[in-house]
Amino acid sequence: MHSELERNIPSNSNWEGSFYERLAEYGEWDSKSFWALHLELLNIAKLQKVSLPVEQNLAYMLLYLQQKVLNLISAHFTKNDVYEINNINTEKLYEYKERFELAILGAISGEVLPETSFDLVNPLVKNA
Repeated sequence: MHSELERNIPSNSNWEGSFYERLAEYGEWDSKSFWALHLELLNIAKLQKVSLPVEQNLAYMLLYLQQKVLNLISAHFTKNDVYEINNINTEKLYEYKERFELAILGAISGEVLPETSFDLVNPLVKNA
């Protein structure tokens, strides 16, 4: 049911090539795989609106991925850390970070802002 989210957890057999794998292993912000993950998070939010509370495994995957991605973004900005996201500028990274954080929160709360609220829109969302 949450195939794209599950794919971004390292123990998943399809992890290779996922958004998180590209970010963690290669320091690459893969926009295409990010938007696929983001779309799934938005779809989870729609389902969550009608089916609270959050199922334990779903909450684990969301929090695990949030912690890991935000740690890598933090490492990118830490002067003494060798980790670097090498294919995105600072402004764009902050925009993606905002979209990621809000999508994770939406997947838990069921609350999602419309795409028109953002300068950086998900090209996979219909009627953005």
